[in-house]
Amino acid sequence: MTRLTISAAALMAITTPVFAGPVEVPPPPPPVYVEPERCPLAFDCFYLGLEVGYGHGTGNQLGGTQTAPLNIDLDYDGAVYGAFAGYNFQNGAMVYGGEVRFLHGNIADDTTGFEVNSLIDLRGRIGYAPSDSFMVYGALGYTLAQATAASDFDMDGFNAGIGAEFNVSESFFIGADLTARQLEGTLGGTEYDADVHTATIRAGFRF
Repeated sequence: MTRLTISAAALMAITTPVFAGPVEVPPPPPPVYVEPERCPLAFDCFYLGLEVGYGHGTGNQLGGTQTAPLNIDLDYDGAVYGAFAGYNFQNGAMVYGGEVRFLHGNIADDTTGFEVNSLIDLRGRIGYAPSDSFMVYGALGYTLAQATAASDFDMDGFNAGIGAEFNVSESFFIGADLTARQLEGTLGGTEYDADVHTATIRAGFRF
């Protein structure tokens, strides 16, 4: 009888938690959202933006015949505006990258009717960033342009430029750019040589 009583008591002790009800498990902690880093370094990422400014230059219109050559001086200026996009790689304070840029405008010579309508600059850039907020750079590349005289025609040539950028925030920046171009093109039997210089202010985003 004593053994039966002890066995019953032991059984009740073992099974008591089963009848005590479910054990409350605390809910898991909410997930922690980590915002992705926009740029590994201050200038190391994609960028794009808009720009506006002024273009001017001088050139020559060469034509005629051997006995009656024609050489007309060109002098043109006007407003420009457009867009740009590129990517930078940053290694310490040095910044390397490539950029494509489109500028539209009416850089015109009112006397002769010569006009540069659009510019596409393909260029490489090398910059120096002494801090996370400021960079200066030099650029070198190739330009495709559309011009108008008696009709539309294409021009092309090399470009070189300098500029600076300032990071207003982690993603937004402003800047200034000076670019010079030496372009050549032919319309019929007439050759055109044109130096086209632009000075623009820029604003864009890095991402």
